Amino acid sequence: MRCVLALGVVLLAACSKQQADNLTDALAADPVRLKALRAQCAADRQATGEDACRAAAEADRRRFFSGQSGPDEYQTLADLPPIPHSFDEPEVTP
Repeated sequence: MRCVLALGVVLLAACSKQQADNLTDALAADPVRLKALRAQCAADRQATGEDACRAAAEADRRRFFSGQSGPDEYQTLADLPPIPHSFDEPEVTP
């Protein structure tokens, strides 16, 4: 009986991991859906669900490191907007 219980637990764990991987792959292929889910996670992570938010973060990471990006995403460091200068004047020592 313990063997059957242990096997059931292992199978359930394997199935949930596969679903998370499928969601991650689907989100990585659909940047609009990924952006919407990331916004939902930022607004209310509890309501959205921890697994969905983790899949969205993983999909975002995969897209970033693979170089895939949409028209509204930055593709190179040169595409990033310049960092604004501080409003504070530099201290001048006499």
